[in-house]
Amino acid sequence: MKEFDTLTVTKVGQGTLPKWWRDAAGLKNGGVVEVRPVKDGRNSILLTPRVRRKAGMSGKTILAAMRKCPHPFPAPLRHELPFK
Repeated sequence: MKEFDTLTVTKVGQGTLPKWWRDAAGLKNGGVVEVRPVKDGRNSILLTPRVRRKAGMSGKTILAAMRKCPHPFPAPLRHELPFK
């Protein structure tokens, strides 16, 4: 038996969960929650929001990749922006 299941709370159709709970849990734009059964004899469940992982590369990773490059990066050309 699995310890928990996952449930996706979508941005549209969140009428089953209270708005105050979604705002407090950081799910006002949707997200993933873990669903665990509570063995209390009333078929209760416990919803725990999953922490979103950061997307993209960190600055240290980008700097390490740039240091491995065999050729230097040329400085970008500067230009003035036109004004009205």
